[in-house]
Amino acid sequence: MEWSFPRYLSAKKTVDDRALNRRVWEVLKEEINRKVWTQPIKVLELGMGIGTMFQRALEWGLFTSAIYIGIDAERENIETAQNQVPGWAAAHGWDVRTGEGGQIAVKGEEGEVVCQFLMADLFEYLQQEQWHNHFDLIVANAVLDLVDLPRVLPMIRNCLNQDGLGYFSINFDGVTAFEPVVDAELDEQIIAVYHQSMDERRINGQLCGDSRTGRHLFHALIKSGFEIIEAGSSDWLVFPRGGQYPADEAYFLHFILHFFEETIPKYPQINPTAFEEWIKVRRSQIAKGELVYLAHQLDYLVRKI
Repeated sequence: MEWSFPRYLSAKKTVDDRALNRRVWEVLKEEINRKVWTQPIKVLELGMGIGTMFQRALEWGLFTSAIYIGIDAERENIETAQNQVPGWAAAHGWDVRTGEGGQIAVKGEEGEVVCQFLMADLFEYLQQEQWHNHFDLIVANAVLDLVDLPRVLPMIRNCLNQDGLGYFSINFDGVTAFEPVVDAELDEQIIAVYHQSMDERRINGQLCGDSRTGRHLFHALIKSGFEIIEAGSSDWLVFPRGGQYPADEAYFLHFILHFFEETIPKYPQINPTAFEEWIKVRRSQIAKGELVYLAHQLDYLVRKI
């Protein structure tokens, strides 16, 4: 099977659509709508992937007039977003025009959203002086569990204007489950090692990521100068309907197993032969429409104080 990260992100959209906590989302909409905007809301999305959160913001009516900047470190993701979003928006009835620097303007009956997708390092971008106290809303979907929170949260806060909002969704919180069980003891060992790899992840020699980011965010956000407005669970739950997975979610499941294949062999406590057989059985369960996958996560809506 060929592995494409942009396709994984595309397949993940329907999974995220179900998972995102609608109460947190609706309170975010209420916070945006209760303010009288004299200019378009200024939005920054960190780790935007291929633009699925931007699409969701339009589909779910988060705002009607905005300047939206999305950044991602991977060129392939940015190029995919730039290529796909204009056609997607036009197909959904918006007037679309493109401009210099990859700028995309999406116009509806009530306003216009101008977006730009940029390849940029999260840390370098947030430290630019021009963005300090600039944004009304910063979005991070399935991102904060991949970074060093004590380092990143103050940077995010510095880039928000006074009373600016943070919407931080799909933060992993230490529970992974596959059903049906293959071997109870082996299942537990593999998942424990997978979570351990998250806790030991390093980028440029620095620890980044945490298998229990979801729960740890409560105190980390408060310590970093945020008020928590709302929070709630956003669990991934992928299961077959009538022996078939919705949309491209079978590929999503195969890619989750691919993450395991990239990680587990680095840990000698897992027998390689047993792991190979475990992967084989899990992929067979997907092919038969039998595998159920669960990951526990949390969403947060916060305000800079």
